[in-house]
Amino acid sequence: MSSSESTAGRLALPPFGLGTASLGGMFDPVSAEQAQAVLRGALERGIRYFDTAPMYGLSTAERRLGAFLDHARGTDGLLVSTKAGRLMRPRRWPGTPEVPDGFGWRNAGEFVQVYDYSYEGILRSVEDSLHRLGAATVDAVFVHDIGRDTHGDRNDGYLAQLRSGGYRALAELKRAGVVRAVGVGVNEIAALADCLADTDLDCCLLANRFTLLSQPASAEVFAECARRGVQLIAGGVYNSGVLAGGDHYLYGRVPADVRDRVGQLREVCDRLGVPLRAAAMQFVTGSGYFACVMLGARDLAELDDSLAMAKLPLPGELWDELARRGLVDERWVAARREGRDA
Repeated sequence: MSSSESTAGRLALPPFGLGTASLGGMFDPVSAEQAQAVLRGALERGIRYFDTAPMYGLSTAERRLGAFLDHARGTDGLLVSTKAGRLMRPRRWPGTPEVPDGFGWRNAGEFVQVYDYSYEGILRSVEDSLHRLGAATVDAVFVHDIGRDTHGDRNDGYLAQLRSGGYRALAELKRAGVVRAVGVGVNEIAALADCLADTDLDCCLLANRFTLLSQPASAEVFAECARRGVQLIAGGVYNSGVLAGGDHYLYGRVPADVRDRVGQLREVCDRLGVPLRAAAMQFVTGSGYFACVMLGARDLAELDDSLAMAKLPLPGELWDELARRGLVDERWVAARREGRDA
């Protein structure tokens, strides 16, 4: 993809979007009726960007978003993104491999996921997503979960698929007008850096790696995105829920050391009269690195709470105190003051 193609894919991203992983049954079941209530409620609250993926509920989230789009299509400013790299194979189809879910979706479709980042795999993934969404086009497609944290030693093979044909498939989809923007959706700084080194990207979704609990070693990848005009979208600001009082961290149970660190963060916040959720949200929204923050909510109460936490006034000494206690690296606090050159 050329630089001109990358510039052409720049989206008018709003400050907040709604991710649909929770609506696919992440950690807890969500009924179809509840999912539609959240989606419609988000639209009523001014949210115009909705992100999904075949993985979420093994097709469930995309199908639910597609039903919502029957109601919302034509809304001014509406944006939809999905992801590619996992194909959904019918569980009972002849020749379908016996692959366990492994994630524990509570509203899973009758499918198994098969990783495929090849030219044909990316094209098939996007085509299948369009069917589930009932759409002719989407605004963005993210290569989903390329990286060693997901694939371990198999990642080199999947990266080879992407480099030998997957990127080309995305470029062709963009030239054809099927997608407006392409990027990656990952939970790894290293994976984002690898893809930036490979090709031009328009926008990228980075989850769980810039939060009160987890910051990268440097801002180099953020600076590279800024230099090349790559829009960044933040996901997982609560690190799968632990920063909002939940029982999960990085999609699994909370380790003891993480629980202890969350307790220390909460102690500082409580002393200053700040909800930990607000500190977690505004650490990301106020960083200056992200064009959009993707919210996750399984009901309207959670959505309203996240929106409220983003607007709550916070005392200026909060960030300095967190840095003084060694709970947030001083460089990220300094970057807030000095214009984000950490």
